[in-house]
Formats: sequence, C-alpha cells, structure tokens
Amino acid sequence: MNKTAIYPGTFDPITYGHLDIITRATKIFDNVIIAISDNLKKKPIFNLKERIELTQSATLHLKNIKKILGFNNLLANLAKQENTNILIRGVRTIFDFDYEIKLAAINKQIYPDLDSIFLLSSKEVSFISSSFVKEIAKYRGDTKPYLPKEVHFALLKKLNNITIK
Repeated sequence: MNKTAIYPGTFDPITYGHLDIITRATKIFDNVIIAISDNLKKKPIFNLKERIELTQSATLHLKNIKKILGFNNLLANLAKQENTNILIRGVRTIFDFDYEIKLAAINKQIYPDLDSIFLLSSKEVSFISSSFVKEIAKYRGDTKPYLPKEVHFALLKKLNNITIK
C-alpha cells in the first residue's frame, strides 16, 4: 500500500527547520506532498510562486516528494482532493503542540478519515522559525545558518527591494 502524506505550511521562507521535518517525513512515507498556504494574513515576504520555487529548489535532493503545490482552501479539503488522509505537522514547543491539537480536531471533524502525525523538531533546528529568520533579516543579521543557500540569497535579494515590517 502506497502511503502519501501532506506537509502544509506557509514556508516564508523555507528554513532548515522545515527541511528537517520534510526529510524525516520522506523516510516514513512513500510520498510527501508539500502544500504551501497562500495565507496573505501572514503578510509573506515571498509571493506564493516564489515560495513554491524556493521549496522546489531546497528539496531537489529528496526523491519521494510527490509534488509541491500552493493552496488557499481548507487543509482537510485539500487532503481529500489529493486522496490522502495523513497530515504531517512539525512541533517545536508545547505551545505549538497545543495549537496543533486543536487544529487536528477541527480537521478531523471536517474530514473524519484525516489523521495528523506530529514530528518533533530535531534539537539542532528546534529554535528556527520563519518569523525568527525574518526578524534577523529585518535588522540585517546573518540568516545563512538557518536557510538553504538559494533561499538565503533570495532573501538577501528581496531585502534590497523591500523593507520587512
């Protein structure tokens, strides 16, 4: 039986923390779909197309990424549409876990066959978040330790054209 899981997120930008979860998910599941949210409430630095391209570039070395797509609907509905019943969620802290439990319950109510699998972040990257990286970038700090090279360069290029708020 072929098991496909979805790993959703905003990925603005994709970090080594995200890649930790994605890499580990590819070792557990036959295929992984990376679903990038077009959540404009989060005021992303990169547009959806850029986030998809950066994620593709950062995950080229992973062989069982089934697809990388953008979405702007309910995650439970996306899972149904993609014929999977497994969501991967990365958890760094107890606060993440509390939020994720509530989200899993809502998703389960919308799509009863949908299960959420929680992967704890590896200790080496557990402190990395896109928000953290953007804050460092805002003050012109070095983001290299937190981002794949191509993402770091894309962020530097973006910073020359916009100011992070």
